[in-house]
Amino acid sequence: MLREARKKSIKETIIRHAVELFKQKGYENVTVEEITSKCGIAKGTFFNYFPKKEHLLLHMADSYVPLMDRIVETHREGHVKERLLRMLQELIAIYSRHSDLLGLTLVETIKSAIRSDDASTNIRVLQETIRTVIEEAKQSGAIRSRWDSNVSASILTGLFLHTLIAYASNVDAAEMSEALRRQLDAAWEGIADE
Repeated sequence: MLREARKKSIKETIIRHAVELFKQKGYENVTVEEITSKCGIAKGTFFNYFPKKEHLLLHMADSYVPLMDRIVETHREGHVKERLLRMLQELIAIYSRHSDLLGLTLVETIKSAIRSDDASTNIRVLQETIRTVIEEAKQSGAIRSRWDSNVSASILTGLFLHTLIAYASNVDAAEMSEALRRQLDAAWEGIADE
């Protein structure tokens, strides 16, 4: 038990110091050596936890995965389209608060999704969450749709990612939310038979 607690503590220390350095110097300007020096650990210890520096960003992105459950639970009421919009807007708000690191995380997440069949990437988790919300709405009769829920979820995930990418250099949560709302309105006409 002590060994697991120590491993967890070391990993948290690496992440905390890496985030500080990324914010101070920019991700590209920070080396693994600087991170390990700040942590007071050997370089090999770093690689026991993260195979490459990029994996730090992926781990940071994964730390938002449990947040999806809370967001879904928070937005249980209302029409499914509005629920989905509020869920995605909450993610945009998180993105805008942490835009300095999440822009980098977004890039690494997309790269990881392209290179991997791993079902745990953030993009797949988001898509599965959206698919579940749509499928539950279809089963309860809240919406009718001739489209497979996977197709609809893929489209909405793409809209969300497009919004993040389009505003990555100029993060304005209000503008991003409005752009997402307009895109969702357009896409929804094709998704739901309303």
